[in-house]
Amino acid sequence: TGPQFCRDQRCITEQERGVIDSNLVMACSDDGIYLNKAAESRISNNTLIDTGGVEVRFAESGADVSTNLVDGKIRSKDDGLLRASDNLDTAMTSLFLGRHPVRAHFADPAKLDLSWASQPGEVARGLPVSTGLCGVQRTALSPAGAFDDFKDCLGRTVPAKP
Repeated sequence: TGPQFCRDQRCITEQERGVIDSNLVMACSDDGIYLNKAAESRISNNTLIDTGGVEVRFAESGADVSTNLVDGKIRSKDDGLLRASDNLDTAMTSLFLGRHPVRAHFADPAKLDLSWASQPGEVARGLPVSTGLCGVQRTALSPAGAFDDFKDCLGRTVPAKP
């Protein structure tokens, strides 16, 4: 962002206190979630399939990243501050070898069949329980990711979040 477009004319950060919660991100040739000069961010309860993962980049960025299901790697770069907890992501070695253990939890993600082949374990959420992607209230012990059961998303209109 050019300095002339920032309120303080300095543009130290591009956004502050952003929240990315309960989303499904699929089929990105790059990172599914990328924070660039994004201070005090929260990334929680998201499902990323067939992406490069989550990246928190530059010293101006800081993020609490929790209870996400990521078919890729959660990482920081160039001094980004990353506080990660209760996520399920994929080791770089597995990715290099073409293994996708997170993707394997779903029946057939390539055909958008996101029913569980094997449900990941429940995680104790440190954050307030939220409504998931499919409009269903999550429990304190829901699996990591954006939904408990993707069939709840099929054939219904999900109301916009306030």
